[in-house]
Amino acid sequence: MSILEFKKVNCKDCYKCVRYCPVKSIRVKDHAASILAGECILCGNCTIVCPQHAKEDINDVPMIKVLMSKHETVIAIVAPSFAAYFNISFETMKSTLKKLGFADAEETAVGAELVSRAYEPFMRKDSGAMISSCCPAVNSLIEKYYPDLLGHLLPVKTPMIAHCDVLKKRDKDAFTVFIGPCIAKKREADQSASVDACLTFEELIAWMAEE
Repeated sequence: MSILEFKKVNCKDCYKCVRYCPVKSIRVKDHAASILAGECILCGNCTIVCPQHAKEDINDVPMIKVLMSKHETVIAIVAPSFAAYFNISFETMKSTLKKLGFADAEETAVGAELVSRAYEPFMRKDSGAMISSCCPAVNSLIEKYYPDLLGHLLPVKTPMIAHCDVLKKRDKDAFTVFIGPCIAKKREADQSASVDACLTFEELIAWMAEE
């Protein structure tokens, strides 16, 4: 399936997702909402406003569990926003992830520092209006709906990819898993050679509950 879909059995034909989609990439047919993947920027608005919780996205947890059962080296990189979402220290998060079977865990702040350094030359040149490349939803929005702004989008990798590049150079056989709040990261991970899987915080919570 595509990155994000709606479960038809749950959809109640309320059109709320259609009203809140900023790019109008949702259609209702036969009393069920469907997402036009080519037009969707994966901003996640529809998943937030849906009163029936009808969203369904690709879930990499089963694949990750299989790799862990084979004793593969699976490393988690965690978005800094985990602190607000879980209200715990990174040491506690790291310990929890290791209990789930991850070999190690690191904060994506490592990648953010690399990206910040990559921005510096553009800042020194006074390149005019510049748009950060960190958010894949914003990147998709510009690419699909505002192509005239592509020249202002900085040609720099996102922190997730920059961090996973570092991990792959350190251990080319390691399996990298990004964990964060954003569904858009799933598409970015799918298009990246260094990011092997992507989980949302919601999926991590469900996994922890199972354990």
